[in-house]
Amino acid sequence: MFSIEMLFAFGLFSLGLYGVSSRRDFLRLFFSLEMLLNAIIMMLAISAHYLGFTQNIVLAYMVMVLATLEAALGLLIFGAASKIAKVVSPDELKGAEDA
Repeated sequence: MFSIEMLFAFGLFSLGLYGVSSRRDFLRLFFSLEMLLNAIIMMLAISAHYLGFTQNIVLAYMVMVLATLEAALGLLIFGAASKIAKVVSPDELKGAEDA
């Protein structure tokens, strides 16, 4: 069971890493960073459970919930920034500042 859970977390990490490296727009970049963070926390919680360190697993899951709430807040910030700057690509944002 340990290997299946870790494979899921590694798959989530790989998907987040691909999203960060493709860097097409701010929304994809932001959610990819959130996936990376949640995958790392999940790997630490799974390892702690199987090593017998169960005191702080609840704290790890609370951090995952807070990261999800942060993603919702980031979505609101993204919406406001794209409405003001009219730009959704990180590469074009520098050109929008000059204009």
